[in-house]
Amino acid sequence: MNRAKAATLLVCLFVVYCVLLSQGLKASAASAFFGALAAVPLTVHIYRRLWPLTIERDGGERGLHRHASRDAAEASFAPGKVDARIGHSD
Repeated sequence: MNRAKAATLLVCLFVVYCVLLSQGLKASAASAFFGALAAVPLTVHIYRRLWPLTIERDGGERGLHRHASRDAAEASFAPGKVDARIGHSD
C-alpha cells in the first residue's frame, strides 16, 4: 500500500511540474516534460535530506535509530557490566 501511495505521489508531482513549467514559465511541451523529469528526483532527494525517514512500524530497518536494538542486545550479553539505563549490574 505504501509503494502505491509513493508512486501516485510521484506521478502527481510530475504532473504538477509539467503544468508549472509549461504554463508558468511558458516552456514548450518537450522542455516542460524533460524539466519535470529532472525536477522530480531532485525534489525527492531534497525532501529526504530535510526530513529523514523514521522507523517503520512494519519491522523495516530504515531510519535514524536502526542500531538501537543491536546495542541493547550487546549490553545484555556483557557479563559484569553495569547497565546505566537500568541502573543495576549483572
